[in-house]
Amino acid sequence: MHQPPQGYGQGSGYGPPPGPGGQPGYGPPQPGAPGYGPPQPGQPGYGQQPPYGQPPGYGPPGYGPPPKKKKTGLIVGLIVGGVVLLGLGIPGGIFASEYYSSVGKAPVSEQPPAECAISPEVLNKTLMTSFQGSRENEIKALDIVTKQRGCSWLAPDGDNVHDRALQVTIYRHEGPDAEKRASESSVGSAAPSERQQQVQGIGEKAVLVSLDTDSAFSGAELRYTQGVYVVIVTYKGWDKGFFTNSPIPPAESAEAAKSVGAEIAKKLPR
Repeated sequence: MHQPPQGYGQGSGYGPPPGPGGQPGYGPPQPGAPGYGPPQPGQPGYGQQPPYGQPPGYGPPGYGPPPKKKKTGLIVGLIVGGVVLLGLGIPGGIFASEYYSSVGKAPVSEQPPAECAISPEVLNKTLMTSFQGSRENEIKALDIVTKQRGCSWLAPDGDNVHDRALQVTIYRHEGPDAEKRASESSVGSAAPSERQQQVQGIGEKAVLVSLDTDSAFSGAELRYTQGVYVVIVTYKGWDKGFFTNSPIPPAESAEAAKSVGAEIAKKLPR
């Protein structure tokens, strides 16, 4: 039987660890001895500590986290999309602000004079219910006098569509031959562009003139005489749109002018 070489099993790093009391032996390792039980806190292997020289959170060299995907394309896409939306949003915001702005006005504190007083029922038909005041003027040449009274209405404040105006002008002739001068006043027009039609039942002589044009501006004007009076009722303007304006429907303009003219005529002396 061959004997192991002298020193075999006793050298550092070889053979079984020393037994109790520091004597060589082959018994089980004791608590607290190196290698006994699971790794202890602070010892290599506890809590999967990284190898020496590696920062926490990384495994051995060559096994780090996968590289992150580049977001350059996403960022560029978001920027381009934002620029496009911004480009579309600014003009849209401007158009919307303009469209929803009011074309009407609040009424003035004064009440319409008796000559211009119009019932709420008739004003509601015209949509021009906000009284904007009146004015007076007088033209005198010796004994010949012509007095003028003008009144106007707009859409009420908050109306953002009906950009129109209603105007009533009443001329009263005084002095010698006042009624004759009124009856001889021209209520029509020789302009070929103005389409005219005779109107029955309002005053003594009445003509309805179309103010429609090739643009959005449109309307109608009623001109009539009655006694010493000459009356002109003008209804004009357009309807505001989001991108373009629209003309007032001709039938609507004609009805507004005739309704107001008929009510004014009832109050005038014959």
